[in-house]
Amino acid sequence: SGSALQIVELSDGRFMMQLRGEYVPRVRRLVNRRLLSKGPLRTLAFIAYRQPVTQAYVSKVRGRQAYKHVRKLVEMGLVSEERLGNTKVLRTTEAFADYFNLSRNISVMKQQLKRLFETASTQSRS
Repeated sequence: SGSALQIVELSDGRFMMQLRGEYVPRVRRLVNRRLLSKGPLRTLAFIAYRQPVTQAYVSKVRGRQAYKHVRKLVEMGLVSEERLGNTKVLRTTEAFADYFNLSRNISVMKQQLKRLFETASTQSRS
């Protein structure tokens, strides 16, 4: 239709606008940095798979740098935090689910992530 954008229906009946596939290589050349570096992306994946999860546990597993990662992820609107005593409970947001084209239903999202992690693990062994 001449437009670089298209409207796509998601599996749950919602719609989103995205770049047409044939334009992706051109746009990638223009974008010179990633949305997230490897550390924050791994922290985000951990939160998404383990949610709801305490910030204390995320820091224990991911290391002290996780506090900085969480702050960035909250600022970006990908993670929400809720105070629980001396720590915070972390969850992904609807914006996270929409951005990564995952279900907003947490149990379905975890299944989707498990399949993605298994696929990535299989490909890295090949």
